[in-house]
Amino acid sequence: MNQKSVKTLLVLCVIVATLTISGCVTSPGKGGAGGPGLVIEKFETSLQQIDSGEDVNLHLEVRNRGDYSGPMGRGVPAAAELMEIDPYEWFVQPSTIINLGELVPPDIESQTEGGLGTADWVLKAPLLKKGERKTYNIIARVYYPYETRVIKPVLFVTADELRRIVQTGGALSSEPETQTAGPLTVTVRAGNFVKANEYKDSKFDLQIIIENTGGGRIEGENYPVAVSVDWPQWVTPLDGNCPKEIYWITPEFKYVPSIITPITGNYVYLWDGKRGEITCQFSIVQPPSERTIGNFKVNVDYIYSVDAITQITVRGTEEF
Repeated sequence: MNQKSVKTLLVLCVIVATLTISGCVTSPGKGGAGGPGLVIEKFETSLQQIDSGEDVNLHLEVRNRGDYSGPMGRGVPAAAELMEIDPYEWFVQPSTIINLGELVPPDIESQTEGGLGTADWVLKAPLLKKGERKTYNIIARVYYPYETRVIKPVLFVTADELRRIVQTGGALSSEPETQTAGPLTVTVRAGNFVKANEYKDSKFDLQIIIENTGGGRIEGENYPVAVSVDWPQWVTPLDGNCPKEIYWITPEFKYVPSIITPITGNYVYLWDGKRGEITCQFSIVQPPSERTIGNFKVNVDYIYSVDAITQITVRGTEEF
C-alpha cells in the first residue's frame, strides 16, 4: 500500500470513530443512534450468520448524554423493544420489551459519564428449508421521556431611556438564552429589547420554535410535546393562557411501552414530527422604572424514541 493510500485510510478511520462516538451512525452489528439525550451506543449480535434452530444473543447499550435527570431527579426511565421480527418465530427471551432502568445525565464537575442501561435477548433462529438463506434486519427501539429547558433573558427599557440611547447613537442587546441538551432544539425570540411603555402600548410577542434535531422520533399521535412558560411578574399574557392556541387534550401513546408514563400538559403538535411554532402575546402591567432583565422560562416535555439496527443471516438446514 502506498503512502497516499495509508493516509486516506487513516483519515477514514478517524471519521468513522468520531461518528460512532457521537452516536450519529446506525450500522449493522454496531448500533449507535440518537442525538443529545439517550443515545444507543451499541446494538450487536453474537453471531451474524447462524443455522436454523441455533441460539443467538443480542446486546444493547444505551447512555444518557443530555442534561435531563428525569421527572423525579433520579434518572430518565427508558425501555427497549425488539422490532421487525416475530417474537414467537424467534422464541425471544425474556421478552421483546426490557426495562432499562433510570439513567442519570453526565456530571461535568465529577467528570463522570451519564448512566448506562443494558438489555440482553436470547433468540432461536427460525426453521428454514435446507439450502434456503434469509437475512433479517432487527431493530432495537429505545423509548424515553425527556425535557428541554430554555431561559430567555429579555431586556426591558423605559421610553425615556430608549430615547436617550437613540439620540446618543447607542445600542441595546439582551443576554443570550441558555438551553439544556436534548433531542429537541427550542428557540425563543422576543427581539433585542422591549419598550416598557404605558399599559395600552406595551404589547410584545414571544415566539417559541421547536425542532426535532435528535435523529429520532417524537412518540404519540401527531407528535405531541407539552409546553409550559414562566414569565416575569410584571407582564401577563393577553389571552390569559400561554402558550396560546394550545388545547388541553390527551394525545394517544398507544405504541409506547407501559413502562413509560405518558406526559400531560398543554400540547403543541409538530408538523411531520419535525417542527412546531407558537407565539405568546404579552402586555406589561407594571412597567419597570429602569432598565431591567426579565427571564422567560420555557419547558418542553415529550416522549422520544431512537432506533438501531443489526443483521442476522439464517441458513436453512431443515429437511421438510
